[in-house]
Amino acid sequence: MQVTARAADRSRLGQAEVSLEERPARLRVGRPGEEREHFLDWERAIDDAGQLRKCVLCGCDTLYRNRSTPRLTVIVAVLALSVVAVGLAGYVTPWVLVATLLVVAAVDVVLWLRSEWRLTCYRCRSTFRGMPIARYHRGWDARTQRRIDAADQPSPGSS
Repeated sequence: MQVTARAADRSRLGQAEVSLEERPARLRVGRPGEEREHFLDWERAIDDAGQLRKCVLCGCDTLYRNRSTPRLTVIVAVLALSVVAVGLAGYVTPWVLVATLLVVAAVDVVLWLRSEWRLTCYRCRSTFRGMPIARYHRGWDARTQRRIDAADQPSPGSS
């Protein structure tokens, strides 16, 4: 699986390839010369089916599934907006405009369907790709995010 590691403050540390079968104890991420070593907590992180159940970097037991957005999606959106602008300016006939928008929409749908699923940690935002994802992982939920954020905040009056 490919891990995009993030620090506790959610800043990006780097990417690394990790084997679920080998379960290494350490992970080195960062630019060459600035690599940092992180210890992975595999205890209770893998379920009985061999799928990731919790974050191995921060230990958070709540992960959510989402799709990675292809980088070409932005280009497709800009292309669609420019086609609409050209159409509104009256430089093309309506059938050419509609045909071009349908082609752009089809390209966007194909890109979206080819995007891969990944698991993301609510607490540190580390992502895990290239592995089977258990069915019990759901999409992002605002209530769960608020609960995690509230648990991470120090209580008032404590020092």
